Amino acid sequence: MKIDLEMIELFDELEDRIRNAQTARFSQKSVIDKEELLSIIKDIRALMPDEVVQAVWINKERNRILNEAKRDAQELVAQAERDAEKIKEEYTRSLEELKQNSENTLKDYIESSDVVGQAEQRAREITEKAEIVAREIRQGSIEYATDVFSAVEHNLKSLLEEVMRDKADLK
Repeated sequence: MKIDLEMIELFDELEDRIRNAQTARFSQKSVIDKEELLSIIKDIRALMPDEVVQAVWINKERNRILNEAKRDAQELVAQAERDAEKIKEEYTRSLEELKQNSENTLKDYIESSDVVGQAEQRAREITEKAEIVAREIRQGSIEYATDVFSAVEHNLKSLLEEVMRDKADLK
């Protein structure tokens, strides 16, 4: 209780200094001794309970963790998209090579065989696999981000419960 009264007295003193500050000549602005006010603010900070300082730290840490998790999730999604694009390019390149190779072989052989159908079937299979891998990578990055957010949420809940218990203990 003593700390609370001292803080209130310091806030009152700060308020009095601001209210009673002299006005500069030819201006509506007040002249305040900056060092005095900073000293009062320093005294107020020294009287703040550790729980307040800890709560501020927890909030900053929470924001840092959330931003880091978002950045990680965005990087995973971007990597998955790059991987999917590489697979798609590889498929397209393979398909073009197959087309060029098939044009360079004997047309009669191609017309009489099922090479083109097999190549198209293989191309479809490669495309399907590429799409599956891309989906899996995207899903994995979403699951990772969800896990990170869940862990942060759990930690924040625990810290909040601890702060509430400490606050209740103060009363």
